[in-house]
Amino acid sequence: MESVSEAVLATSFIAVRPRAAVEAGAAELARRCSRSGADDARGALAACGWALDPVGPAPVTGWRVVGVPTELDLAIEERAAIERARDSRCPAADRDFARGVALALEWMLGFDPIEA
Repeated sequence: MESVSEAVLATSFIAVRPRAAVEAGAAELARRCSRSGADDARGALAACGWALDPVGPAPVTGWRVVGVPTELDLAIEERAAIERARDSRCPAADRDFARGVALALEWMLGFDPIEA
């Protein structure tokens, strides 16, 4: 039996979620954003976009990765998003955007969603 290459594994999953599930989630978020433009949905969509195709900076930290983001990359961005979402000094729209980023990355990492 042939072994699966690391490149195939890296593109088949994003953290614990199948790439296709993340792509489907991003498509649903894009539909929601086109209807409501809610900051949390925009944040979640930005997180999905970065995880799927990290050519630009990460949505909260601005970090740039080379290649597919690792679970550590996703976790670092998720923690930064949680911190920003809880920072009362940030404008409400920025906190909502960060909350969306955190929720999407938590889901990709296999965690249960945080409660409102």
